[in-house]
Amino acid sequence: ALTIPEGATVVVYCSIGYRSAAIVEDLKRAGIDNIYNLEGGLFGWANEDRPIYRGTDRVDEVHPFNGVWGLLLRSDQRAEN
Repeated sequence: ALTIPEGATVVVYCSIGYRSAAIVEDLKRAGIDNIYNLEGGLFGWANEDRPIYRGTDRVDEVHPFNGVWGLLLRSDQRAEN
């Protein structure tokens, strides 16, 4: 259902990288090239102090989904539930 321009590079991500890895494999099997999984997911990205944006605004926190998933984020990166 995705329209990906020919030659585009696509990075797929989820919270920790597990679900996005599965999607990347499915898309590769479908013949889509230049597609990558963000290893460690958004949580890993945030925990490494890399920039996070919500639209065009830079933000300092990631929503953890729930308290258990929140344990995977540094406390200073974790938005309130």
